[in-house]
Amino acid sequence: MAEVARIAGVSTTTVSHVLNKTRTVAPETEELVRLAVERTGYRHNLAARALATQSTDTIAVAMSVVTNPYFAELVRDIDRLLRRAGYTMIVADTNDDPAVAADVIENLLARRVSGLIVSPLEAGGPHAAAGAELARALGRLVDDNFPLLFLDRRSAMPADQVYSECAESTYGLTAHLAEQGHTRIGYVLGSPVATSAGDRLDGYRRAVADLGLDDDPALIIEGESDEHLTEQRLTAHYSEAKSPATALVVSNNQMTLGAMRALRKCRLKIPRDVALVCYDDFEWADLFDPQITAIAQNVPALAASAVDLLLSRIEEPDRPPRSVTVPTEYHHRDSCGCGRRKHRGVSAR
Repeated sequence: MAEVARIAGVSTTTVSHVLNKTRTVAPETEELVRLAVERTGYRHNLAARALATQSTDTIAVAMSVVTNPYFAELVRDIDRLLRRAGYTMIVADTNDDPAVAADVIENLLARRVSGLIVSPLEAGGPHAAAGAELARALGRLVDDNFPLLFLDRRSAMPADQVYSECAESTYGLTAHLAEQGHTRIGYVLGSPVATSAGDRLDGYRRAVADLGLDDDPALIIEGESDEHLTEQRLTAHYSEAKSPATALVVSNNQMTLGAMRALRKCRLKIPRDVALVCYDDFEWADLFDPQITAIAQNVPALAASAVDLLLSRIEEPDRPPRSVTVPTEYHHRDSCGCGRRKHRGVSAR
């Protein structure tokens, strides 16, 4: 840094301000510093700066990114916003497994990240022990006032969180199928460790109760947010059930692909034989024949709210936690079997 300052004809303090963006410097001075940096091949020592400032200006994101295109799109938007704010992002895939998530978060924190965005997981069923360990680790972060944000799924912990509306949207999808005369409406349930899966199921169950639909446990098919499990279990449902579902609400985009493969394997046509709608619109939904009626999450709004809440938490660590529920949008296409109508939003009642 001293060599850069000597070549540029400025002080080392000015070089520091240019590199760290800690103070506005005259454009001509900044250009001199940039040229000196190029000439010397200087690399800013981020590790040394982190030791001096106790901050890495790095935000960690822990969620199931690789297997879910929705999360990948969300992370892309978060990265763009963080870079604009001067932060670097690290991503670690949790595989939606509480044991993996606990290990991933511990490793990220060891890198002294400035903040953490997590898609929370529940501590139920076979994941109970690992989920409890994960909950304790996150609880300690909340108690320590560490900049933490829960994204995509609700958490009972008193921390900042951002998630899409779930229950009313799923209620509306179910009600729309009921309007077409369906009473045996199947529901494909997502991951047992995701609170969003439970919220969406609640919306379906309320619609079944309110609208007098068939309340048959066999109509709830556990897809576990897995495309292949969904295909297997729906194939079994339509091959073996005496009175199978005449319509399906699929609760995320990964399982929608599995559902469509199962129906094709069973030689059932959408929507002639089985009407189908899904929560979580995806890039190819309007390329299928028929095009898929779906609830779309507002990914740019989710990313913007998440970054805004987390960075404001870093600036104001003692402020009360805030929750943001982002509205969804109804994309009405052909797979529901009622023909095209223009609507935005789903009526919950």
